[in-house]
Amino acid sequence: MALMQLPRETIQHENKAVKSRSCHCAVQFGVMEYWIIGAILLLIGLYYWLIILTEGVFLGRRLVVWLYDISAFRYDKVKDYELEDEQILVVEPILAGTRAVAPRLLDVATGTGRVPYFLMEDGRFEGEIVAIDGSAKMLGYAIKRIGELSAESQSHISFHHENATPLPFEDNSFDVVTSLEALEFLPDDAAALREMVRVLRPGGFLMVTRRKEWEAYAFLWRYRSRENMQNLVEQMGMGRVQLLDWQSNYDLVIGYKD
Repeated sequence: MALMQLPRETIQHENKAVKSRSCHCAVQFGVMEYWIIGAILLLIGLYYWLIILTEGVFLGRRLVVWLYDISAFRYDKVKDYELEDEQILVVEPILAGTRAVAPRLLDVATGTGRVPYFLMEDGRFEGEIVAIDGSAKMLGYAIKRIGELSAESQSHISFHHENATPLPFEDNSFDVVTSLEALEFLPDDAAALREMVRVLRPGGFLMVTRRKEWEAYAFLWRYRSRENMQNLVEQMGMGRVQLLDWQSNYDLVIGYKD
């Protein structure tokens, strides 16, 4: 029996239809690839913003503390504090701003003990240092670092596992209050500042920092301009407030309680 042959036009039409469907599937697959790549890039961007840049502050205090707990072992290596730099950035401003002979100093969000370590290592500070932090692991490394100091220096320092708000201290109980590179990571920076001013004695010295440059804008509505920060601190009862260039991404904010 003779085989039936399709007309040439029919065969060409079917070939075109097959090619058309193949092209359509390829286009759909290509679009899907772009969507997948876009979603991955978006997730990477969100991770960088929420975890790396802002260190979990938009996701709640518990996550911030957890992130510091798991990174405590390498925190000092990342920061790479140098004695000469800390002398200029931390020690000298505190000594210059402190009026009391044997001051009582509170360091809020002390981390691995940057302020107490370098201040006591210098040898000129003759007061008492109370250091607090919400991360138990960070405090553990702070205590280990302080162990490098003399027994006499260690006797002037105490560490407490406490949050910045509310501070577990009475009104007017410290001559100096410091909090470095920390305000932007606290749940409420204004509330934390208010507590710091509350425990500061009249005439006492406040030294905190303000995040600046492009990374500061990643904090969105939490970002504070120089003018905004100065007004906020002054409204809380601080006088002679100054914002000074300190590090590439921070200003130093100092003032005295009226």
